[in-house]
Formats: sequence, C-alpha cells, structure tokens
Amino acid sequence: MIAAIASRIANHRAHLPALRLWAGRGFWAVTDQALFAGTNFLVNILLARWLDPVEYGAFAVAYSIFLLLGTLHTGLWTEPMLVYGSGRFRESFTAYQRILLGYHWRFGALVFLLFGLLAATFWLLGQPPLARSFAGLAVAAPLVLYLWLVRRGAYVLLEPRFAAYAGLAYLAIFLGLVAFLYLIGWLDTTTALVCMGVSAWVAGVWVALRVRAAASDRDVGPTGGEVLARHWGYGRWALLAGALSWIPGNIYFTVLPGAYGLKEAATLKALSNLVMPVLHFNGALAGLFVPVFVRVRANGRLLPVVKRALRILLVPPLVFLLGVLLAGETLMDWVYGGKYDAAGLSWLALNPIMAAFTGTCGAVLRAVERPDRIVQVYATTAAVSSTVGLASVIWAGLTGAVFAIVATNAIAAFLFWHGARRYTLS
Repeated sequence: MIAAIASRIANHRAHLPALRLWAGRGFWAVTDQALFAGTNFLVNILLARWLDPVEYGAFAVAYSIFLLLGTLHTGLWTEPMLVYGSGRFRESFTAYQRILLGYHWRFGALVFLLFGLLAATFWLLGQPPLARSFAGLAVAAPLVLYLWLVRRGAYVLLEPRFAAYAGLAYLAIFLGLVAFLYLIGWLDTTTALVCMGVSAWVAGVWVALRVRAAASDRDVGPTGGEVLARHWGYGRWALLAGALSWIPGNIYFTVLPGAYGLKEAATLKALSNLVMPVLHFNGALAGLFVPVFVRVRANGRLLPVVKRALRILLVPPLVFLLGVLLAGETLMDWVYGGKYDAAGLSWLALNPIMAAFTGTCGAVLRAVERPDRIVQVYATTAAVSSTVGLASVIWAGLTGAVFAIVATNAIAAFLFWHGARRYTLS
C-alpha cells in the first residue's frame, strides 16, 4: 500500500515539469491575446476621444477595410502556417517562413499601391479626411499584417512568450508615439495609422529575430510553388468564411458616410468599441471549447458540456448588459468626454448575448468537422446585411445600422443553434 502511494507520488512529480511548462505556455498565450486585444481597444478609445468626430469617422471607415484585408491575410497566410509550420514543414520552418514573408511583402506592395490610389482618389473628390485615412493605411496595413504573421510563428514553435513580449512592445511604442503627437498637435488619422505601422514593424522585427534564433532547420525547405499550392488549398475556405463574416459587422461603416456623413460612422464605431472587450473575452473562451467538445463527443456527453459552456459564456454579457442599462450614458460620457451620444448602446449590448450562442454552437460545428455549416451561416447573414441591412441604413441612418447589426447577430445565433442542435442531441 505504502509502496503504491509512493509510486503515484513519484509519477506525479515526474509530470510536474511538463505541467509547469504547459501552464506557462498557456499563461503567455492568454497574456498575448489580452495585450493585442487591449491595444486595439485602447487605440480606438483614444482616437475617438482625441480626434475630431469627422476624422475619427474616416478612421473607422479605413479600419473596417483593414479588417477585411486582415481576414483575407489570416486565411491565406496565418491559419495555414499554424498547420503546416507545426507539421509538414516543422523541420524546415525558417526556410518555410522566409517564403511566406516573401509572398507577404509582395502582397503588401500591392496593398500600398491600392490604398495610395484610393487616397489620391478621395483627395480629388474633395474628401480630405478619407484621403488622409487611406494614405495612413497604405503605410500601416503591410506592417501590421507583418506583425500578425510573425507573432504566430512563435506559436508554431510553442513559444508564445515571444508574441507576448512583442505585444507589450507594440502597445508601449504606439501609446508613446500617439501621446507625443497629440501633445504637439500633430495627431490625425494619417499620423495615427503611421504610428500603428511603425510600432508593429518594430515589434514584428524583434519577434521574427527571436523565432528565427529558436528554430532549427534540419531539412531542405519547400519550394515557393509548393507553399503557394498548399496554402491556397487549405486557406480558400477560411478565406471565404472570413470575407463573409466581415460583412455583417463592417459593411455599414462603408455606407453610412456616403448617406449621412462621417460623424455617423464615428458614433457607430464609438458605440461598438465599448462592446468589443466582452466579445473578445468570450471569443477567446469559445476557442478553448473546440478540443473539449471533440473529447466529450466520443463519450456521448456532448449536450451537458455544451450547456455548461453556454452558461459560462452568458455570464459576462449579462453583467455587461446590466451595467449598460444602469449607467450607459455615464459610461459613454466618461470614456469619450461627452463627444458621442449613448443612444443605441443598450441595443448593441445585446450582441454579446447572441455571440455567446454563436461561439458555443460554432465550436460544436467545428468539433464535429462541419465547417461547411459555418460558411452557410455566414453566407446567410452576409446576404441579409447586404440587402435588408443596407436598406435599413439608407432609410434610418445610425438607428438603422444598429437595428441591422442586432438583427443579423440574432439570425446568426439562431442558425448556429439550429445547426448544432442535431449534433448535441444525437
């Protein structure tokens, strides 16, 4: 008996170093996500507070286009890299990443030319705020996407602390630069976006050097054609899903300025900013549910675990909604210094509740290997947003946009629930 207990204690002690290692990696991964989400949140809050509403509206339009670009880049570069960098090209990761970066910079050159052309077009059309925003985006977009790509290389090597350090550097450099420009009166959408790009480039170069030093190539690297073929074969579905998922939350920023002016776009962005922390927090939790659901499905215990996961995800949104109902106007005044009206915030505060259903049920569909169902949901909500949603915006402006966002999120929640229901009951 004593010998058996001693043997168990010895086994537990033998596993402690591995447990500590994975706990440490988990800590750094969570820290990295928190830093990048927090940086994006602070960027939007500070710019909304410091910039004129028209300037911030132009920033909101440009940033929404950047997010579309980001979903396309993630689908074709980052997501496949996480798979192939950890598997097929693990023994030649440095050479593999060098090829990816080569394609990235070619893509970045095209992005620079495209946004530069848009900036010139808006300038000729008499829209200086939009011209300045797209001029800044021409510089920032390739550099920020570079950081997104190389920081994920740290995850391939199971070194998320590199990404977390880069996130901290990005936050510190950006805040320092924009605060300095604000104090000397040079802060506008162009300089803000250039600061974002410079900060991303510095942090990206640092993490890329650390990843390169940590990697050890044992095999000859793949050819560029092989990398291109594999990334396209894997990433085209992620590309489609990303493009479709962008439409319901961002298309209104491209329509509001033309119909009602940049101030309306600024107000919608200011309202949306306050909802984002809850959505990011729940999105991070929902990502952890997929491997859990895969395991419990094999044991026939999927339904009770899904219910428990949904209850967990519903707590933060319900607390947030209660806070908005009690002190929404006070929150808006405190965060933005009285620049923006709180009308519509209570309705947008419903989105995290519906996103809890979307995140949980979406995790179920991923666990049962049905990404096609996810694409179908995104296609439906994209169609609704592009028709009924746009009509609502044109008819009622900001109020119509808020209604459309809430309605499409409700439709998405129902469709995800309906799609996942058959797998949780079977």
